[in-house]
Amino acid sequence: MHVLEKIKIKFMGKEVECEALFDIGSNYTIIQRKFFEKHFGKSWIKLPREVKLYLINGEVLKCDKYVEIMIVIDDFELLPPETVLVLDDFVKEIEVNGRKVKLPELIIGSGTMDKYGIILDPKEGIKVVGATLLI
Repeated sequence: MHVLEKIKIKFMGKEVECEALFDIGSNYTIIQRKFFEKHFGKSWIKLPREVKLYLINGEVLKCDKYVEIMIVIDDFELLPPETVLVLDDFVKEIEVNGRKVKLPELIIGSGTMDKYGIILDPKEGIKVVGATLLI
């Protein structure tokens, strides 16, 4: 299951809105490098070694950087900051079973959802039930 939603992210005192895909099938939380760089500059940290990521269509992507950002859902800031992989080769869309799917600026994976108690509800969308929040 997955849900597409507008959220905000905070980094180095700046807050921007982005489109996020909450995807229980994703192991990682990732952000487009071009989007991140446009809003926050090249303020990421290099990973000690490259990580391979697998898209739903079987494509393999490599990642070598990350950031620690704050995620804001419905004006609630989730604590602590989340580790997000910064992906250079973030594709705009992929094809799955003959259907083209547009990818958002941020994909929030199952580990992040578990950490903050985020539940995807078929009727209500995103529900945050177990996180430490700041208002």
